[in-house]
Amino acid sequence: MLLAGSARFRQVFAGSRPATILAYSRQNSSVHGLVNDLEHQSTLKHAGYKVFAIEDRTTLDEALKTGKFDLLLVDAADAEGLEPQARSAPSRPLVLPVVYKSTKAEAKSVERKFHCVLKAPSSPDRYLAAIDEAMGVKLKMAQ
Repeated sequence: MLLAGSARFRQVFAGSRPATILAYSRQNSSVHGLVNDLEHQSTLKHAGYKVFAIEDRTTLDEALKTGKFDLLLVDAADAEGLEPQARSAPSRPLVLPVVYKSTKAEAKSVERKFHCVLKAPSSPDRYLAAIDEAMGVKLKMAQ
């Protein structure tokens, strides 16, 4: 029953908004492992999401200047500092902060500031839902 529900959930999101995601995590970031996992998740690929992971600030700066990204996935600790750079990038990716093992209050605080949040650790389906929600926010902001 759980497998069928999960498969149905994936089918719903298979028609979701495709997105190109730039995932930045410093080596010592608590979300470093999550970003590596997301880059290789078949669930995200099936839903039309492309994840490009980078680890250093110079590469991030260059990618934002030259690439076309819908979302910038970052550790919540880095989100506020990177938001102005994302807003000024040509593709204007929406910052999607990752809260890792946070309290409900911490996650809610980040969500209020950035309109959406990816909570980790969690299941691939929940990551998918958070990314889809962020794409919805991005589309609303573009209108």
